[in-house]
Amino acid sequence: MPVKMEVFSGNPPCPGCLEMIKLCEAVAGEYGGEIDFKKYVGEEGLEKFNEYNMFCVPAVVINGYIKIEGVVPTRFTLLNALREGGLCLK
Repeated sequence: MPVKMEVFSGNPPCPGCLEMIKLCEAVAGEYGGEIDFKKYVGEEGLEKFNEYNMFCVPAVVINGYIKIEGVVPTRFTLLNALREGGLCLK
């Protein structure tokens, strides 16, 4: 079962949001079907954003319970969050 990774960005995306999107897209690409990647830009993700009780972007949510918001994590931190969410790291 793939690990769900949801990224939230403002519209227009700020520099931090652009970096978060770039990082998450790269990692999702490396892991192919092992990650279910969804990107929300602006109001399209507002309902989910509020459901997760988040306050600022950029933000990434792994499997609905691991949240990183307001900063762009390092690749290492993102991979650790994905591992905690059930991804078997390469």
